[in-house]
Amino acid sequence: MTETIPENQGEIQFGLAKVLEGHSNWINSVAIKDNLIISCSNDKTIKIWGIYSGKCIKTLEGHTNLINSVAIKDNLIISGSDDKTIKIWDLESGLCIKTLDSHINYVVSVAIKDNLIISGSWDTTIKIWDINSGSCIKTLKGHKYYVNSVSIKDNLIISGSGDKTIKIWDINTGLCIKTLEGHTCGVRSASTKDNLIISSSWDKTIKIWDIDSGLCIKTLEGHKDWVRSVAIKDNLIISGSDDKTIKIWDITSGLCIKNLVGHTNLVNSVAIRDNLIISGSDDKTIRIQPITLLTNESNKFQSVINSYWLPEYLEQKLMDCFNSGKD
Repeated sequence: MTETIPENQGEIQFGLAKVLEGHSNWINSVAIKDNLIISCSNDKTIKIWGIYSGKCIKTLEGHTNLINSVAIKDNLIISGSDDKTIKIWDLESGLCIKTLDSHINYVVSVAIKDNLIISGSWDTTIKIWDINSGSCIKTLKGHKYYVNSVSIKDNLIISGSGDKTIKIWDINTGLCIKTLEGHTCGVRSASTKDNLIISSSWDKTIKIWDIDSGLCIKTLEGHKDWVRSVAIKDNLIISGSDDKTIKIWDITSGLCIKNLVGHTNLVNSVAIRDNLIISGSDDKTIRIQPITLLTNESNKFQSVINSYWLPEYLEQKLMDCFNSGKD
């Protein structure tokens, strides 16, 4: 079920989407590196896809339970699973380099910065790991319920929890600097841009917070069900929800400027690269859709440009590496 891309232009036109199929169960998380998409699923696998071709380049197997989260940096993929472990994978070979084992409940979120991995778990803790040694450096305690989301900004860790709060931690000391309160249900996702935290919740809202003051600046309402994931590009927030839609919001005004439909089940994860939105869903598919670049004339928003794909030869180089007998 792939919609046509004009071959003579090598581009996706507004209103079209590329649909990637291959996972046999729900897709929980998507991440992007250059022209590659990394996805993980309840089918216990991680898949590497080419954005341009839409082909699955490699399937990584090793976790013994569903995989909740993936992150990528340089040549490393990090994954967190319901088997309570974190795995570090080599992007080129597809091999698992290390397995990190210290959490006592599901690992539902992972992030990476420099030589550190940050993990959030349903054991209510956040752990900081050294990539090279695989050892746990610090365990951060403070949340009263599941930790659903971790992200990193400079020397700060941002965590979102089922206890309805967002906490800001110092990555060096492991101390909690601030606790942000305002959501009326559990926090599912939290991302950062400049001096802002963007959070999404089971209360069906998205909140914009000031990091320094810890105050909520805006609450965005429009989704009809849980908001599971948020991503940020420039002045836009992208959100994915259990209502099966993806919404594009203007950070400054707080207005929803576009509603994207297409998924037939809840949207677990959204990511963004250049002018492309990548989403993973319980319908077992990944959708690649162009952002609408917008102008405002008499309150009418218009699409003004198409979104371009990167050269296919970069994907082919990686595929050749995988097919050379290294796996």
